[in-house]
Parts: sequence; structure tokens; C-alpha cells
Amino acid sequence: MKNYLRNLYSCAILISVSSSLYGQLTSLTDSLFYQSALVRDLSDSFKDSLKLNTPTISIDLNLAKQQHENYIALLEKLVLKVIRLEADPNHPDCNFIEDTAIIVDGIAVISRMGALERRGEEVPVAHALKELGIKDIIHLQPPGTMDGGDILYTGKHLFVGLSKRTNEYALNQLKEIFQDRTEVIGIPVTEGLHLKSVISFFDSKTLIVAATPAGMKIQSNIELSTNGDYMFVSVPESIASNVLRIGSSLIVQDGFPESETILQNLCNRKFVTLIKINMSELIKADGALTCGCLLFNQNDK
Repeated sequence: MKNYLRNLYSCAILISVSSSLYGQLTSLTDSLFYQSALVRDLSDSFKDSLKLNTPTISIDLNLAKQQHENYIALLEKLVLKVIRLEADPNHPDCNFIEDTAIIVDGIAVISRMGALERRGEEVPVAHALKELGIKDIIHLQPPGTMDGGDILYTGKHLFVGLSKRTNEYALNQLKEIFQDRTEVIGIPVTEGLHLKSVISFFDSKTLIVAATPAGMKIQSNIELSTNGDYMFVSVPESIASNVLRIGSSLIVQDGFPESETILQNLCNRKFVTLIKINMSELIKADGALTCGCLLFNQNDK
């Protein structure tokens, strides 16, 4: 009888723990589940895109298009609906749609991008967001400039990278827009293109950061600004620090084995599936994984 009761008690504990774990995982997955992704086709003029440095080997346009198609196909497996916008040959960077807008808590802020050559990319994006049913659409006003690649939203904080593309005027506008919704914090970006060139979102408590001087400086600033709210996982390569989290999957750059090992170990601990994708040609144009889409939660519509 005692053994029976002991076994029954053990089963009850196991069921309780399993239910709790399932609830945590379900809650986490739901919070990262996206109903829609807005993407834009890669332009025939992509080889003329803006670049911080001229690549040693020039961009292979056909391969770049194939890699972009692979990226979209992957999104279609992870997101309920993918909406594609046509490319614009007058805007070689137009496939990097992340920079054109941010969507936070049901509000879309349309960028006034820092590079003059890219202004105009946001017009069809704003139109598409309206057609998708987003009611609160706010256009950033001059002299503010903002690229979406400088914006990192964790659910608790909206980090705004103050870079060559995003300025204090934009930061102040974002503080006003989201004053009743989330804390907006400016983070200086002294090297590289964007904030998310060296740091990105894994989950609401975990950020992936490049183990470089630029990455460590940004990590330090975030730690000081948030009283240690986040755990940071460092990877050796900057490009590998930009990951794309969708539900229970993590998309990472293929070809960076040291970083991949670190990210795989993290995914194993967090019950997340790691998916590799090769984006070598887009990297040559300073493209990272988050750059190619705008993701919407159901609550954002």
C-alpha cells in the first residue's frame, strides 16, 4: 500500500511539473508566434545597394535572388501568411524591408531613413500596412531619421540605436509615441551600421550579442540602463549575432560554426529548433537575417 501511494505521489509530481513546463513553453511560443510577414522582392539593381565596405568578391545577383527566395520560403513555413511587395529597381536596398518601419503594440511607425538614397522605400510599405488593417500608422517627422535595424523591442523595452542612420530626434519622437506603452531607451552605436548588427532578440530575457568591442559596449549600456534585466549570450562573429526568432524556431546564419555551436546549445536548453540558412550574398550588402521582413503578431492588427 505504501509503495502504491508513493508511486501515485510521484506520478502526480511528474504530471504537475510536465504541465507547468508545457504551460511555460506554450506561453513563450505563443508570444513569439507571428500571423503575418511582409517581405519585398530583391531588385535587379541589388548589386548597387549601399555597403559599408566593398566586398572582396562581388555580389552574385542570381545567387542573391535564390538565397532571398529561400529566406521567404522558410518564412512561409513558420508564419501563417507572407505578403510580398514588388521590387523597385530605383531602390537597390528595397528587400531590406525591416528598415522602413517598426510595429510595436499595434502601432506602426514609418521610417524616415537615414540614407537619402533609401527614402521612398517606405511608401509602398506604409500603404501595405494600411491595407493589412493596421489602424495606427505614424510617420516619423523631420529632422528625425530612423532605420528599423536600429530598433530592438523585447516586450519590456524598446532599445533605439543612435547611429549614423538613427538620431536623437527620432528617439524623442518614439519616446512620445510609446510613452504609455513601453520604456524607450537610447543606445549609442559607435561602430557598424545598426544596433542589430551586433545584438538581437532570442527571448524576452535573452539577447544574442557579438563578442566584439562594439557588441560589448552595447551590452554594457543595456545592462546599465535596465538594471540587469537580460541575460546575454555572446557569439564570436558579428553577422551571427543577428538571429531571427519565430515561435519555437531560431533562424541563424549558416557558415559560422563557432557561433552555431553556442546558439545550438542555447536552443537545446530552451527547447528551440535551430534552422540554418545561407545568406552569403546579402551579407555582402550588410544584410542580416532580421533585415528581410516585418513580422506582425496577431495583436498588432
